Amino acid sequence: MRARRGMELAVNTLVVIILGVVIVGGGILLISKIVAKASSVVPEVNDQTQQALFNVLLNSKQRIAALDNVQTAARNSYARFALAFQNQQAGQESTFTVAVDATPESYPNTAPNNADCGASPQNCPNATALPGPYKLPRYGSQAFYVLVNVPRSAPTGEYTFSVEVYNGTTSQRDNAHLYARTKVSVDVE
Repeated sequence: MRARRGMELAVNTLVVIILGVVIVGGGILLISKIVAKASSVVPEVNDQTQQALFNVLLNSKQRIAALDNVQTAARNSYARFALAFQNQQAGQESTFTVAVDATPESYPNTAPNNADCGASPQNCPNATALPGPYKLPRYGSQAFYVLVNVPRSAPTGEYTFSVEVYNGTTSQRDNAHLYARTKVSVDVE
């Protein structure tokens, strides 16, 4: 009788272990399929964003366009702005560079509250973009992202950044070579 109980206990334990392995294996397989599907969706979203930008750019008849010029960001996070510009100059091909600066001078009515950062400008959000150079044929378009990093110690308020596209190289950043300008703002909560 005791041998039969021991045998039943061993068989039940074996069945539970096998079921556990099957369930864990199925869960791992399901998660790997979800991750694989998500990674294949990311390029589609980027292509859709780029196409939407080009549509905004063509419909606006402007040299530079953004999908969303104002975003809200929490501290210790970032905001990402999708922008595009188009070569509308005469000629076959032109070279452009992109620059991003905080703009208390360029847009005084919407200047960032840099005074709140006090003597610690590293506490203020900062913006970056790939500067280029971008060689574009006439009516060629280029999409790019501007990332605004919001430090943990950033004071609340709105920060405005000037996004400028210059005709030429980065050493030619002056008003004579300014091709297009727009602004993006981050409202830090």
